[in-house]
Amino acid sequence: MWGALPLGVVFAVSFCPESAGLFFGGLIPVALQYESGFIIPSAYGLATGLPVLVFAVLIALGAKRVGQAYNKLVAFERWARRITGVIFIGVGIYYCLSQIFGVFG
Repeated sequence: MWGALPLGVVFAVSFCPESAGLFFGGLIPVALQYESGFIIPSAYGLATGLPVLVFAVLIALGAKRVGQAYNKLVAFERWARRITGVIFIGVGIYYCLSQIFGVFG
């Protein structure tokens, strides 16, 4: 559990250096000036983390929907392949009978 904090700090600083600059350069001095303790940094953390959470949920739900659509497409593809095969065989038989044996003409 304690390893998550340093890992989160490293990811936050490496992936979003602007956010780290705003946090340490602007927000911490303001929080110290107004003696807010954890309120202002916590609000900042929640506000910067909320969009990430929203997009993560949207991506997860989208991936679930894509998976469902893929399963439906696979079921349709099985039948479409069979029907197409029957049509091709029928057309081949028709051409063989009409061109080789002259049955239909």
